[in-house]
Amino acid sequence: MVSRKIKISVIIPAFNEERFLGNCLKSLKEQDFKDFEIIVVDNNSRDKTKKIAKNFNVILVSEKKQGVAFARNKGAKIAKGEILAFTDADTILPKNWLSRIFEEFEKDKNLIAFGGSCEFYSGPLCAKFASKFLLKSFLILDKFFSQGFNLMGCNMAIKKNVFFEIGGFNEFLKMNEDVEISYRLRKTGKIKFDFNFKVKTSGRRFSKGLIFGILNYAPTTIYRWFFKKFDKFQIFYPQRRENAFWGNFLLFLFFLFFNFFLFSHFSHQTILAKNLLKNEIKKIISYEKTAEIKLKNDVSKIKNSSHLRRWTE
Repeated sequence: MVSRKIKISVIIPAFNEERFLGNCLKSLKEQDFKDFEIIVVDNNSRDKTKKIAKNFNVILVSEKKQGVAFARNKGAKIAKGEILAFTDADTILPKNWLSRIFEEFEKDKNLIAFGGSCEFYSGPLCAKFASKFLLKSFLILDKFFSQGFNLMGCNMAIKKNVFFEIGGFNEFLKMNEDVEISYRLRKTGKIKFDFNFKVKTSGRRFSKGLIFGILNYAPTTIYRWFFKKFDKFQIFYPQRRENAFWGNFLLFLFFLFFNFFLFSHFSHQTILAKNLLKNEIKKIISYEKTAEIKLKNDVSKIKNSSHLRRWTE
């Protein structure tokens, strides 16, 4: 029997993920792409995470150094695939996730990294609705300050040789390690981000509501936007509880107000622009009519002058 060649290695860091890991692994087992391996890196879990991983017959390794960057790098070191696909234990992957990743690298040999967006599958309805739109707005804003899209740790793939060439994930960072490696990848070669290439992830990172969740990431984000560094404000950790109705509800109201303000502002600007354009068009038409009348008068004068000259002769 000929063993199949591993083309993609899926690496999942896991710390106390008994609630989510099973669904993540199930979605991977249902992939329409078959030439891959699954590596779960247990990062000192105290629950049933390891037991669940063993039930799915995946490669299970341990990383004692606490932190997602340590765990991802540990998985990469034992990976057999030429492509490293990274996701999180609370993420559910679409059936074509791996086949799409493989296709992108096959059709563009210059591509060194590929990824997409995500959306929440859990949490209050207002949080899922608001985050769906806020995330896209944030990613566009982030692209402006970062001079390119940054990949997301729950939905990204990197060529293994390039991953090791640039040194893997920065193990000094407690968060934003996926963003930081994106900066280095852009300097190395071509990366691609597709908004429509989405995975579903839990809303636990915004446990106290989206407002507090955003504030949790805000210091590091603002600092890297303006100083292009990641070494400050590495003191906050994403939360894991999900029930935060009032925080999410307040953000939802803010979201509606903000969009209403933008709509009103740009609608007002649009009306002014339309009126200005309309006035300019009227001026042009009026000028053309005036010029046409003047031309007719001049022609008429010339004709009258010609007739008068003939009559006198």
